[in-house]
Amino acid sequence: MNKLIYFAKIILALAIPIALFGQTKPSTVPRSYLMPGDSLYYDLSLKKGDVLEWNLWLAPTLEASEKTVLSFVSDVDGQLWERSFGSKALDLRDKIRIKSDARYRMTLKTTGQRGRMAELSVWTKLKASHQAPFPSPGVQRFAEIFSSGDQFSVEYEFLLPKSIGFQELLGLELSQDLVHLWAITPLGDSLPATASVKRWFGEAGILSLRERTPYGGRITLRLELDVADNGESILFLAPGTPPPDWLPSKARMLITRKHDPWKGIIVPPVTAMAETLAAHPVELPRAPYAEQSLRARGLDSVIVAELTEVYTERDSLSAVRHARRSMSEGYDTEFLTGKKAFLPPDLHVVLTIPLTGHHPEKRISGRTRLEWFVEGDKEHTRHAKLYEWRYDEAHIARADVPDEFFWDNRILPLYANLNRHSAASPKSPATITSQPLPDPRPSTFEQYGKEYIDDSRSVLALYLENSSKDTLYLVYHQARLPKRTVFSALSRWPIGARLAAVILGIFGLAGIAAIVELRRRERKRRKRSEEFEVELEKARQVQLKLLPDGPMEAQGLQVYGLHQSMQSVGGDYYDFFALEDGRVLLCVADVAGHGLAAALLMSNVQATLRLIAQPGRQLTEIVSLLNHEICQRTSPERFVTFLIAEISADRSLITICNAGHNPGYIVRKSGNIVELDAGGVMLGFMDVFPFIQMEHGLDSGDLIVLYTDGIPEAEVGHEDMFGYERLKYYLQNHRAENLMNIAQGLLRRVTSEDAHTIEDDMAIVLARIGTATRREPTSKKKIKTA
Repeated sequence: MNKLIYFAKIILALAIPIALFGQTKPSTVPRSYLMPGDSLYYDLSLKKGDVLEWNLWLAPTLEASEKTVLSFVSDVDGQLWERSFGSKALDLRDKIRIKSDARYRMTLKTTGQRGRMAELSVWTKLKASHQAPFPSPGVQRFAEIFSSGDQFSVEYEFLLPKSIGFQELLGLELSQDLVHLWAITPLGDSLPATASVKRWFGEAGILSLRERTPYGGRITLRLELDVADNGESILFLAPGTPPPDWLPSKARMLITRKHDPWKGIIVPPVTAMAETLAAHPVELPRAPYAEQSLRARGLDSVIVAELTEVYTERDSLSAVRHARRSMSEGYDTEFLTGKKAFLPPDLHVVLTIPLTGHHPEKRISGRTRLEWFVEGDKEHTRHAKLYEWRYDEAHIARADVPDEFFWDNRILPLYANLNRHSAASPKSPATITSQPLPDPRPSTFEQYGKEYIDDSRSVLALYLENSSKDTLYLVYHQARLPKRTVFSALSRWPIGARLAAVILGIFGLAGIAAIVELRRRERKRRKRSEEFEVELEKARQVQLKLLPDGPMEAQGLQVYGLHQSMQSVGGDYYDFFALEDGRVLLCVADVAGHGLAAALLMSNVQATLRLIAQPGRQLTEIVSLLNHEICQRTSPERFVTFLIAEISADRSLITICNAGHNPGYIVRKSGNIVELDAGGVMLGFMDVFPFIQMEHGLDSGDLIVLYTDGIPEAEVGHEDMFGYERLKYYLQNHRAENLMNIAQGLLRRVTSEDAHTIEDDMAIVLARIGTATRREPTSKKKIKTA
């Protein structure tokens, strides 16, 4: 027993912070709302010797003449007793000992003109001697009249043998064939209920321990069904496959039905909420720690930069909202600002729909319909506003650590959509319908070599802004509507419609062979396409290995390169490496065309350059040798633009040769820009051509920029290119940042969110001169070679 209590404390300690973590958790626990003319009741099938315990809570009302009546009746003895309560607040608890076998109903009604907040709950202590063969095969089918939203449950209670310990019971996996419960609705829909196994906390739809004994004890199997339609539903209780060996042959069955259509949430005035919330300290800023935390989780640097911006915007909104909490009006209307980062108020009603195939909630497939209205003084309710808030919430975790979400759902709701409604009245409630996704996305995915679990969901939330000076009630009713097709109610069709359906079916069979053949061809085509994609991915991995591995730091010099292709492989190329005498070579190249052919030519350029780049060899000679190699091995339309730069060993001089490429830049520390364009025609155009080279002096802090034409020619608007002037302006404004931020920020400027939509390959090489031996810059000198 001590071990059990210790284990329960651990579970509770973990459950509390997890429950407070989620963004979509409603701010208040809803109460029942008792409407005039309606009732709140429980139906139970009890036997002599059982004990029924009940608890009644009533909110105070303004009408002194209002009465709320609680009655207890049975189908054998009629009404057993009745109690009447006035308009004052009430919290009462009592118990009833059952004297005869019968079906009992406890009903709560109100006689007032307005609704009343109430809560009626019942629970039973069953006498163990009343047992029947498990799982009561005598009860196979019966009919009940239900209202939309009613709950129906069946419990089987039995003693567990002492040979089954508590730990073994916790790990039990119940088969759905053990006990079946399903219903046929008035519209012919089949509504199944499923059993799940959890601990002994006593929630509905679980296998739980009634007595918390470490070995054996009385347990209850509870199956619960939410009824979606008004009218007579036919319920089925049937035994399943042979039960486990440890299951006793007899059990006690209890059938319970609850009618509680409307829920009510207490919403105090904005002024009262503001006074309470203003005393809370502002949340600690997350942005200073976001980048380090996200990188530690293995995210890509581009994603890290984007999410860090979201953290920064969230910190700003947090400060704004905290400042507005001290005001009497309007502080909570600031919860939606920006596209991604915003802070919600305390939500009142939340509905969730799975976005993936994996989700902890097992629901009846179909729509969820929500009816709502605002109850209170008419003068106050007409000023109330209800916000309908829809967004997708990211819940993504590592497969090996499923309880640790690395996308915090409190700050990353995606694609938010906000609608505002005027307050509806009890006579004409408003209706909101939430449609499930027809085809949920996969539950798992792989990224950067690691497997992740996607448990994301779409959220529909309601928030009532009470700007009056009085407390209001947000009252709602939820029903789940099953999916229906025209064939589900075929028996109710007219004769002509049935004949038409048969004829259509005959004609449909004639096309099955053609459809099967088309699908076979499509599968074959898709298989070839997938094989080609695999080969392209392998080629891309080979191409990436040809590029320099990470940034380079030499004495007095920092170099960084970045590449992005429009396909799996591309024709843009960059390289940098140091020579034995201390000099450093930088280059970028752009092969005409895209795809695999351009990538093959690019790899040839890379291999040849590494072979001929020897100490003492001038740039013009290197470029001439490359040009000769390309002319000999490729056709004239496969030319290459090429820009190579050599930085001296003392970092005071740069020599460049530009073969038909875009001009490179030297961005001085002062912001002045020097263009690097001296050279000649592109490689592969003419076998013998007199290339020239040019020298420029360098100072500490100078930034050297080499790039391909995919950057300035990228479309950033409607038929508008990024251009060279914008490129220069960007480099001048960001010249003091670190090289990685400059390169990644530039590519984000010129590419959309979808990298597959870029029109050309892109590559960029950045180098910054650090502290080095300074000598007077030499005059510009041109050297020609044949």
